[in-house]
Formats: sequence, C-alpha cells, structure tokens
Amino acid sequence: MKTGMIFFVAIALSASLKSQVGINTEIPSHTLDVNGLVRVRGLANAERKIVAADPQGVLTLVSPEEIFSPKALLNTSMSPAEQRLTVYEGKCFQPTDNASSCTVKVNHYSSCAGFTRAVDTQIVVGQTINTATGQFLGTWASRFIDNKGYVGGPTAAEQAIPDYPRISYPSANSANYLGSGSFSGQCNADLVTTINQTTGDIKVESVKRSMFAHLVYLLSISRSRSN
Repeated sequence: MKTGMIFFVAIALSASLKSQVGINTEIPSHTLDVNGLVRVRGLANAERKIVAADPQGVLTLVSPEEIFSPKALLNTSMSPAEQRLTVYEGKCFQPTDNASSCTVKVNHYSSCAGFTRAVDTQIVVGQTINTATGQFLGTWASRFIDNKGYVGGPTAAEQAIPDYPRISYPSANSANYLGSGSFSGQCNADLVTTINQTTGDIKVESVKRSMFAHLVYLLSISRSRSN
C-alpha cells in the first residue's frame, strides 16, 4: 500500500513539473502519451459501438446508425438575397495521397421549376489529372454524379437514360452543381463545394436565391485512400 502511494505521488509530481505524462515512453509528446494499447473497461461493448466525446469531453458510446443516418437540412426564406446552409463540413482527403478522395451522397428537392421530383446526387471530390499524360495535377476538384446532369447551357432536370448517371464538369466553376453559380433574378438552387487543398477539408453548402425552399438529405459520407 505504501509503495503504491509513493508511486502515485511520484507520477503526480512528475506530471505537475513536466505537464506531460508518458507511459512506456520517456519523451511524451502530449499531455498523456501512451506507447501501447489502452484499455477503458467502462467503454467495453459487445455491439462494437463507436467511441465518441460528448460536449463536455466525456467519452461515450454511440451506435453507427446515430452518426450515419440521413440528416435533413432545410434552406428556406422569402428573401431574394443569396442564402447558404452547410450540408457537410469536415475531412475529405489526405493531401499527400493522390488516390485519397471522398464522396458525399445527398438527396435534394426544391420548389424551383425543373425539380418536380427529388434528385439523388453524389459529390465526388478527387484528384484532377492531365488527360493527355494521365498524370496527377496535385489539386482536388468536385464532380457530380446524379440523375440530373449538366449538358451545357440551360441545365436539364431529370435526365433520361442513358444520360445518367453523369459526371458533370460545369465549365464556369467546377465547385458548383448547376454551372455558373449566378443567382441574380433566378429561382435557383445549387450545391457548392469549397475545397481546402492544404488540409483536405471540404464544405458542401446548399445555396439558394429567390425561392421558397431547398430541402437536402445528407445520406452518407465515404472516404478512400491508396492501398
């Protein structure tokens, strides 16, 4: 008992002096640096749930369904001014891995003409390539696969087979779904992807102007990397 108390006090004093504690390492790089496996008995679970932190930083367990279930977002107002709503913001790719990419799947609908039914859209963020040489260009861009497509000029809603799925490359701005991204005087909805080339983070937003609503369901987010 006395030996255990002395050991505990020694660790406490060491932590207060160095502000960092290392287990199986003499040079800790963080407040707590464990060189080995960590076991937390209170987080044991047969269902293989995911460990997460609550708003107070306390570790807890959540089921995958709670994280990956569809999320509904409604971008609506009566104002003609452009209004944005974040659909997803977070990690997408590893900038040092050419094959790293992500896909954000959404189902969306608006009260604008041309959206008579909900549209399934996959936003694919991946490396661009030189089509002449097949070499990676070192930058990531967004592409869109859906049953709507972009055909140049006016957008065509609900493309018929065999025109879908189509990967669209709007020439005015590859980050925008409907093409030019100019909403002046239009009843229009768009999905805009902002890419941070340095960190690999992306932001997908619903953008609308002069319309009643743009309803977006975030279905899933998947990431890939080199084997």
